[in-house]
Amino acid sequence: MRIVMTGATAGFGLYAAERLADAGATLTIGARNPAALPPTLHGRVAALPLDLDSLANVRTFAAALGEGPIDVLILNAGLQLAKPATSADGFERTFAVNHLAHYLLLRLLAPRLTTGARVILTGSGTHDPAEKTPVTPPAHADAARLAHPETDPTAEKGVRQACFRAYSTSKLCNIMTAREAPRRLSGIDFLSFDPGYVPHTGLGRDNGRVIAALVSYILPLLMKRDRSSTIPRSGQFLADLAIDPRYAGARGDYRSVRGPALLNIEPSALARDDAACARLWDDSARLVGL
Repeated sequence: MRIVMTGATAGFGLYAAERLADAGATLTIGARNPAALPPTLHGRVAALPLDLDSLANVRTFAAALGEGPIDVLILNAGLQLAKPATSADGFERTFAVNHLAHYLLLRLLAPRLTTGARVILTGSGTHDPAEKTPVTPPAHADAARLAHPETDPTAEKGVRQACFRAYSTSKLCNIMTAREAPRRLSGIDFLSFDPGYVPHTGLGRDNGRVIAALVSYILPLLMKRDRSSTIPRSGQFLADLAIDPRYAGARGDYRSVRGPALLNIEPSALARDDAACARLWDDSARLVGL
């Protein structure tokens, strides 16, 4: 089984990659610095350069994978910024890295996915206002405005709130992509994965080590008890979603870690808006040049 994965070098993504290698999968990962892989992956995976900040780099990575068939595609990498930034292509960076780069990679690799292949996009419970997380929830999924927030009259004015909303909205877009993909790409299983809040993953590294460490201890205290998870628990669930036969046949399912369980639940009302999902797909295609 050949698996291609982003977000495999830290946190629960690293744990999942280790478990997939243990299971005998042929695993190719994208990494910003393939020469500095975690020791537990040395000699067990193939690593190719991938900088999700650049759409040109995404295309280079996809081409470097060659023409061989792919059985599983795990789109797990993500970032959460401490201050607004712009990607190499001029888009809001969180939206560009978390959504547009992964959307483009999916579209580029779709012709190489085998019949019955499985695609997993990592989302987040922060996408749903009903979850009442400390993270500012999305206001919409208008791709053009998300890519250029300076044109968005609903954009948050405060730096922290703007960065939080950029993150939660990018995760909403991942979930919406997983829901729309089965209508666009036949013969492939799609699902999105909410790992819960997992401390010490490096997601908030842009805040600096001290603040990121404090957040990792404080944020779980502000969330519903069953919404916090651990690296081993969420990592094992992600590995299971990739290869366990129980998850075959998914058509945009949203799987969320709730306490010790992984549940199939409904995402937010906006994520379930089929017309909005279709618009996001088409608008994202234009933004990435497809």
